Amino acid sequence: MTTRNILDKLGKWSIYLLVFLLPIFFLPWTANVLDFNKQALLLFLVFISFFSWLLKSLFDGKVRISLNFLNIPVLVLLAVLAIATLLSGWRYGSFWGWPLNIADSFITILSFVLLYFLVINLFEKDEIFWLLLTLVFSSFLAVLFGIFQLFGKFIFPFSFSKSRSFNTIGTTNSIGIFAAIFLPLMTSLFFISKKWIKILLSIFGLSALVLVVLLNFWPAWLSLLIAMVVVLTFGISKRESFHMNWLIVPIFILVLAISFGFFRVSIPGLPAAPLEISLSQRGTLGVAGRTLTSRGPESFFFGSGPSTFVYDYSKFKPKTINQTAFWGVRFSSGASEFLDSLATTGILGLISFLSILAIFFWIGARWLVKKTDVNNSFWVFELGIFSSLSAAMTAFFFYPTNLSMSFLFWIFMPSFIVLAGDKKKDWELKSSSLANVLFSFLFSLFLIFGIIIFFMEGQRYIGEVRHLQGIRAWQRGDNQKAITYVSSAISHTGGKIDNYLRDLSQLYLFKINQEVNKKNVSKKELKQVVPSLVRNVINLSKLSTDVNPINVANWSVRGFVYRQMTNVSKGADQWAIKCYKKANELEPNNPYIITEIGRVYLSEDKKDKAMEEFKKAVAVKPDYAPARYQMVFTYTLEKKIPDAIKEMENIKRQNPNDVGAAFQLGLLYYNVKKYDKAKAELKRAVAINQNYSNARYFLGLIYDKEGEKNKAISQFEKVEKLNPKNKQVKKILANLRAGKPALEGVTPSKPPIEKKPAEVLKK
Repeated sequence: MTTRNILDKLGKWSIYLLVFLLPIFFLPWTANVLDFNKQALLLFLVFISFFSWLLKSLFDGKVRISLNFLNIPVLVLLAVLAIATLLSGWRYGSFWGWPLNIADSFITILSFVLLYFLVINLFEKDEIFWLLLTLVFSSFLAVLFGIFQLFGKFIFPFSFSKSRSFNTIGTTNSIGIFAAIFLPLMTSLFFISKKWIKILLSIFGLSALVLVVLLNFWPAWLSLLIAMVVVLTFGISKRESFHMNWLIVPIFILVLAISFGFFRVSIPGLPAAPLEISLSQRGTLGVAGRTLTSRGPESFFFGSGPSTFVYDYSKFKPKTINQTAFWGVRFSSGASEFLDSLATTGILGLISFLSILAIFFWIGARWLVKKTDVNNSFWVFELGIFSSLSAAMTAFFFYPTNLSMSFLFWIFMPSFIVLAGDKKKDWELKSSSLANVLFSFLFSLFLIFGIIIFFMEGQRYIGEVRHLQGIRAWQRGDNQKAITYVSSAISHTGGKIDNYLRDLSQLYLFKINQEVNKKNVSKKELKQVVPSLVRNVINLSKLSTDVNPINVANWSVRGFVYRQMTNVSKGADQWAIKCYKKANELEPNNPYIITEIGRVYLSEDKKDKAMEEFKKAVAVKPDYAPARYQMVFTYTLEKKIPDAIKEMENIKRQNPNDVGAAFQLGLLYYNVKKYDKAKAELKRAVAINQNYSNARYFLGLIYDKEGEKNKAISQFEKVEKLNPKNKQVKKILANLRAGKPALEGVTPSKPPIEKKPAEVLKK
C-alpha cells in the first residue's frame, strides 16, 4: 500500500471513528464526563484527519477543494467567532469552553468547520451512505442506553451513571431532540437499504421513536413534525415517480407528533422523565437584549464572547426570578441556541449562523425540486438528510444545543453537499507556483497550531483529572491531598482556570480552620503556620479575579476571604467591601451579595450603612430570610426590640415552616417578658422540629415561671435525652424536681466559641 493510500485511509477512517464514537463517548475521570471528553475526542480525530489530508495533497502534488456557495457563510461565521473571542471578557473561556459552555466555544466550532471541510473534500457519494449508517448505529446505542436509564436499568458502575437523568448525549430532553433529529434520516435509509440492514434500521427507528414518546418533550415533537412535513412536501411533489407507499411511515410519525406535541397526549404507566429546569424564551431574549447594549457597538456586533451566557445571565437576569425557587441558579445557557448566539456573538454572529441555515435550505430545496431522477436511491437519501437538518434547525430555535446535537448538524450538512454533487477544483502544487508556497505555509502553520493545541489540551485534560481527584479527596476528608491535587491542576493549566484557583483558596481556608482548632497546639506554633496559609488564601482569591474578572463567583469568594481575615490583614474589611461591590455590579439582583456587604459594615459597627444594605437585599428578594435576620440582629444591637420583633414577624409570614424563625421570635418575646407569645412561638418551633433543644430549653423555663413544674420537667427531660452530657441541664432538672426555680444556683453557660485565625494572630 502506498503512502498516499495510507494517508487517504487515515483521513477517512479518523472521521468514521469520530462518527461512531462521539454519540456514545464519555469518560469518568473528569467532572464533566460528557462534552469535555467529547471535545477532546473531536479535536484529536479532526486534527489527525486534516493533517492526513494536507500531507496527502503534498504527496500528490495537487490539492482538490470543493467549491460551493455554502463555504462562504461557514468561513464568515468562523471569522466572527474569532473576533468575538478576542473581544470576550474571558478569552480563555471563550476559546476553550469548559468550565463554560463547551459546545459554543471557538475551538469546538473551529473543529466542526474543519470537519465540514474534510467531509466535502474527502468523501465520495457512495461513502456518505456508510458514514451516516455508522452514525445511525452509534446513535441507536446512545438511544438504547438512554431508554435503559429511564427505566432505572443502570449498566455502568459509576456513581454518576446511576441516575435516570444520565445518558451519553446530555440532558434527558436533549437526547429526546437528538433522537428526533436523526429519526428522519433513519427512515430514508430504511427505504434504500438491503433486507438485513432494513431489519436493523426498523429496530433502530422504533427505539428512537419509543424514546421520544417516553420523554414527550414538545420541542422534540415539533422538530419531528417539521421534518415529516418536509418529507411529505417533497415526496408528494414527485408522486409521478416516487413510491407513495413509502409515505405511510412519515404520515404515521406526523400524526404522533401532532397528538403528543400539540395536544399533549400522554401514555399512563410510563416512567416520568426527570424534570429539567431552563430559562424561558422571554427571559433569554431580555438577557440577550441587555447584553447587546451593555458595551456599545462592540457588544452589539460581537456579543459578550462565545460560551459566556452564564455571565450575561448573572448580570441581567430578571428580578422576578428571585420570587422563584431558582433565584440562586446561574443558567449556563438560555432557552434556545439562537438567542444564546445573539447574546454571546452579537448581531453578526446570529446573522452569519442564520445565513448558513438559509443558504443551505435554499441549496437543498432547489436541488430536491430540480433533480429529475427520483428513482435514484440517492434522492431518497438526500431527502432524509435534508429533513433531519430541518429538524435540527427547528430545535435550535427552541432549545440550547450541546456538543452531540451540534455534531449532527455539522455532519449532516456536508454530507448533503457531497450527495448533491458539489464541484471540486484541482490546484497543481508545482515547486515554482504561488499555490505551492501558500499551501506549504498553510501546512506548516497548521502543524505548529495543532501541536500547540494538542499540548494545551493534554495539559488541560490532566488538570481536569487532578481537579476532580482533589474534590473527591476533600469529600473523603483528606484536605491535604485535596490541596496537592488542585495545586497540580493549576500547575498543568498555567493558572488560567479560575475555578481551580478559587477552590484552592477555599481548601487553604479550610486548612487554616483545621490548624486553629487543633488541640494541644501553642500560639507560637500557630503563628509559624497560619500566616503563610493566610497569604495563600488571599493571593489565590486575588488571582482568580485577575484571571477571570467577569465571573461573579470569583469576586464573591474573594470578598468572603477578606471578610474572614478582617483582624489578620490590615484593610481587609475595605477590600471585602470592594470585592463584594464588584460582585454586586456583575450580579446586581443577588440578595446574598448585598447582604454580605451589610455584614461587613456591621462588623465595622456601621449600623446605618449595614441596615441600608440589608434593606436593599430585601427589596431585591422580599422573602430572603438571611437579610431579614441581619436586620433583626441590627435592631437588637440598637436596642430597637419592637422593630426587631416586627421584622421577625415578617420572616414568620414569609417562612411559616422556618424553625429558626419561630425560635428567634420566641426568644425575642421571652427577653421582653411577653411569655404568652414566647410560649406560642416556642411550641411552634417544637412542633416543626421535635428535637430542637434550644426551643425546649426556653419553653421549660417559661413553664417554670408559670408554676407548671411537671411540664417544665417534661421539657428538660427531653433536652437531657438530646444532650446527655450537659451538666447544666442536669442541675436544672434537679432544681425542678426539688421544687426550686429552674435556674437557682445555675450560671447559664455560653456556647463554646470556635477559635478563629484572627483571634490567634492579633495577640
